[in-house]
Amino acid sequence: MRVLKKFPRPYTIKGQLHRALLWITFIIGLCIFIPTLYIEYRQTIQHQNEEMTHYLDAQTYFFESWLSERSSDIHTIANLDFVKNYNYEKSQAFFLDFKEKTDFTDLIFVNKEGIVQFDTVTEYSTSGVGVGMDVKNRKYFQVAKKTKQPYITDILISKVTKKPILAFASPILNAQQQFNGVVFGAVNLDTIDQLLHESRVGFLGKAYIIDQNGTMLTDFNSKQQRTSSNYLVDEHILNAAEKNTISDLELYKDANNMRVLAKSKPINEGKWFIISEIGLFEAYQPFIIRILLITFCLVVGSFFTIKMMLHLSKKIEEPIQQLLTGVRKVEQGFYDYQIDEQQLAPYAHEFQELCSSFNEMSAKVKTDTILLKKLSVTCQLTKLYNRRYLIEHGELVFQKCLEEQNHCSCIAIDIDFFKKVNDTYGHLIGDEVLKHVANIITNSVRKIDIITRYGGEEFVILSPNTTLESAVKIAERVRKHVEHHPYYADDVEINVTVSIGIAGYGHSKNISTFYELLDKADQALYIAKESGRNQLRVCDHTGKVDTNQIL
Repeated sequence: MRVLKKFPRPYTIKGQLHRALLWITFIIGLCIFIPTLYIEYRQTIQHQNEEMTHYLDAQTYFFESWLSERSSDIHTIANLDFVKNYNYEKSQAFFLDFKEKTDFTDLIFVNKEGIVQFDTVTEYSTSGVGVGMDVKNRKYFQVAKKTKQPYITDILISKVTKKPILAFASPILNAQQQFNGVVFGAVNLDTIDQLLHESRVGFLGKAYIIDQNGTMLTDFNSKQQRTSSNYLVDEHILNAAEKNTISDLELYKDANNMRVLAKSKPINEGKWFIISEIGLFEAYQPFIIRILLITFCLVVGSFFTIKMMLHLSKKIEEPIQQLLTGVRKVEQGFYDYQIDEQQLAPYAHEFQELCSSFNEMSAKVKTDTILLKKLSVTCQLTKLYNRRYLIEHGELVFQKCLEEQNHCSCIAIDIDFFKKVNDTYGHLIGDEVLKHVANIITNSVRKIDIITRYGGEEFVILSPNTTLESAVKIAERVRKHVEHHPYYADDVEINVTVSIGIAGYGHSKNISTFYELLDKADQALYIAKESGRNQLRVCDHTGKVDTNQIL
């Protein structure tokens, strides 16, 4: 089973480096992403605004031109002589021929009383629905009669075709410039829809035209069949169009309840509005694509940045870990531990210097520790081990003999009448006598024997793997060497003797610990001194000291 690598603990150098790395990468990513997001968003909105402005300008120019042309067509017809003179036969023929060449679906001749004389739709109809119809109440007739100027209507329902139409009206004036009737041309709204749709080139949105009441003159859904003039947009769309904001885009829900960006522009002398709308997704699609691309680049860049910075953190972490390992080793007592400087060769020069300094410090600590340890267990005067060493190390030696079922002996030695030497010759000579006796003892025992200055003028020899008989021989050799080698200094000869007590593990039933062994040897020494000094006393197999026999 694959073992997942644990994330570094938060309070380690590695954990803090990794977390700092993630935060740095995250903050840098935000510092790049947020301004980029804002700039891209503003650029997208600006671009969309400019594109819709250009589109509306083009549509407005196209549609205004078309309105002007159609209005001019009707005005030209109204000023023909045979129309002014009510030459119906010639006018009908001209109307029919002209209608086939233009966008008009019907051309109508109305006399000055408001009665339809003829139209191009009902001309050949036997029922004659349009002929004779009274239209004097129609707004286009009244405006033409009153102002004697061309007029373009809002949406009307044709009394002939029963369909919504847009009418271009122009008054007929006689030679005295008096009102003499109206010529108007009807255009189906489907025709306007088609014109507006055909002029929509390179724009993803939709456009339509409304009048001041909010009625749609065109339909942005070309598949929908218009059946009523009451095709009104929502009030919020009309309000947005009336604001006529040139610089900003409006955001609202369109007639299909879809959220869109919209921009409007007044046309036909401010009577109508042409509105351009584009869905939010279509408007923001380039922005979304760019943001996704930027996000992908940031993720990939962050990945490689993290990889690179992890490699850099490794260059910092590994040498520190090696130094930390060295410190722990020293704490555990491995004072001779050294960091391999060759392993730190690829790292920064500062780490190499730190490693070198650690190794120097480790070597110095080892030397100082050995010295301190030696000083702590050594008598500075005699250079022998001291009582502390005997207590600590003697216990280990005794336990080893106990485990291996070997003999172990202890020899306690005391210089006879040493106080008299100090009183007679002074403490400096007394110290020299101590060193003299220590040297004799050292030269009289084996290498495996542990010699210690137990305190004052007393010495203790611990002899592992040594029977009581062998210990007696060692002790006797020491006693004789001391006796036969007086101390000489400045023509002064000082005879020195020692008293010795001996005990052995394996010979006494009462000895089971190192401290009991040491105590029995000390008891035997006391008996030796009480018995006249310069002699040996041994603890027998019962644990009692022989007070009668001098071995």
